[in-house]
Amino acid sequence: MSKKIPAHEGTTGTRRQILGGFSLMALAAGAAATGAVGGVALTASSGPAMAAPSTKRRKMVFIQHQPHTVSTAWSEGLAEVFKVQGNIDYQLLDGQNKADVQISLMDTVINDKVAAIFLQPADSVALAPSVKKAARAGIPVITLNIDATAPHAAHIEMSHYLGAIEIAKAMGDKMGGQGKVVIINAPPGQTVRDARTNGFMEGLKRHHPGIKVIADQVADWDRKKAQDVFSTLLAANPDIGGVYGVNDSMALGAVDVAKTKGIIDKVVIFGNDGEKDALESIERGELAGTQFTDVFQQGRFAAAVATVLATGGVPATAFAEQGYLLMPYVIATKETVASIQPSQRW
Repeated sequence: MSKKIPAHEGTTGTRRQILGGFSLMALAAGAAATGAVGGVALTASSGPAMAAPSTKRRKMVFIQHQPHTVSTAWSEGLAEVFKVQGNIDYQLLDGQNKADVQISLMDTVINDKVAAIFLQPADSVALAPSVKKAARAGIPVITLNIDATAPHAAHIEMSHYLGAIEIAKAMGDKMGGQGKVVIINAPPGQTVRDARTNGFMEGLKRHHPGIKVIADQVADWDRKKAQDVFSTLLAANPDIGGVYGVNDSMALGAVDVAKTKGIIDKVVIFGNDGEKDALESIERGELAGTQFTDVFQQGRFAAAVATVLATGGVPATAFAEQGYLLMPYVIATKETVASIQPSQRW
């Protein structure tokens, strides 16, 4: 069983709050760099000179679930930080949407004695033995958005569960608190699927009990498959009032069908992730909304964690518990999407 991340109730941060959070992190980093401790600025002359960064080269890899805008943006954020270090060789590996391929890749990089592994598991349970094997070898594993059921160094994600609760509320508000909703879902076996689905159901129960979920169908994260799924659901239930795509690609597949059928103004469609195509669809008045986080920043944070561990010589065996980091997010709708700047869009 994976550890449950405590759910802290609260509203979504605005862009100002998000930037404020990033500013605090930068301030803390700046304080550390200048020696500002407890409000007292320490000059360089008050202690020994800082040692130069190690020139020892280290290899780090990211094993993605499959090629997608999300994992591409993570990889760009990772590479941006590693490039600055000058002593880290970074490689992106394709898991091909297959757990057995990822398991084989994990065996290879563990044997190569890499300094850190970033992982987006195709199956949270199936990859657990590989994660344990890396830990025994002392290699920190950092999962991105999709957790593994075996404890590892750290997991970094936006809060899928709390975000899905807010999506349910926003969708229900736009539907007037009544009607039928369908979920276009990811395959079973991934923690992110469960968190986004369970959060959405909890949100409807909490805020809009008059809305009924009449179907929950799998479309494998894919836009074309989502088109087929939604077309079939719509033929059997022409009075569908809302669609929740567990990722933006599937939500946009539903948008495609609604536009073709001429019902885009009659169906409230929400996605999840916040990719650029989804944000542009919101701006056109098609997609109703999505949960957005700055994925470039998520990759940068993951790279920062791994770099500190590797250069500090911290092995996976030193971790008493798995670390968690939740990223700030925004529920992007027609009213809020303009707050997301071009440089944040992926």
